Amino acid sequence: MPRPDPDRTLLVELRSRIAALEGRLSSEAQLRPDPASAANGQGPARLLTGVAGFDGLFAAAGMPCGTLHEATSAESRSGGALTGFAAALLSCLAARRAGAVLWVTEPDGGREAGAPNAEGLARFGLDPARVVLVRARCVAEMLWAVEEGVQAKGVCAVVAEMRGAPRALDLTASRRLLLRAEAGGATAFLLRHAGGAAPTAAVTRFRIAARPSGGRDDRRLAPLGRPSWRVELQRNRDGRPGTVELEWDHAMRSFAAPADREPVVPRTGDGPAGAPGTGRVVAFARR
Repeated sequence: MPRPDPDRTLLVELRSRIAALEGRLSSEAQLRPDPASAANGQGPARLLTGVAGFDGLFAAAGMPCGTLHEATSAESRSGGALTGFAAALLSCLAARRAGAVLWVTEPDGGREAGAPNAEGLARFGLDPARVVLVRARCVAEMLWAVEEGVQAKGVCAVVAEMRGAPRALDLTASRRLLLRAEAGGATAFLLRHAGGAAPTAAVTRFRIAARPSGGRDDRRLAPLGRPSWRVELQRNRDGRPGTVELEWDHAMRSFAAPADREPVVPRTGDGPAGAPGTGRVVAFARR
């Protein structure tokens, strides 16, 4: 058998590296199966939350895995709701797939919302030991880390947390992230605090807002209830848009539909009931 030409092998390797830097696949690489795809292909192709109103928004039951999703908040002060919703999704995903969760932030991403907290992630059922936190120096560096992460064999999900709509995250960059995630098998999430409408190639775009929680327990007002969100699916290439309200059950480590809360004040009038015979003139005896 003829021996492989070392110069040819080196040339193919250099072309592959250049293509990776330019965000495309070389002609040689296109003919070969992606080893990362086979490595990360374990686990379900769909993520079921157990809430029919949410799972039913997609073409098949559940949110698709192994692709790019986007979640935004209207204001920076809603960063806790946005991060909490992402942590809940990651907890469900990590329970069904092996591998680490790569969480990448850029300098402005956590300036107001703060960094992910290990104790908070644990309350959502996400093992902090499986979370790798990366603080990038700029948006370009963050996007590079995300691209590398979705192709890594030991990663099941990658989060890119940022503020607003960075100029570097244009349609071309998001399209590259989408292709890398679909090839590698990892699920990627773009979290944009105070992010307005911006063109991206993400399969879905969620608008996350906090929902009032709490209720009554044994006739006493519960000041703090379950984490609760109003989730608006603004764009869905895998189904239809819609709005659903979700809660997170810390004990069961799963999503739930919000339970009906009893009103603190009755809706009926709080005045005394009218006496019998109201409306009649009654004559009192004189002394």
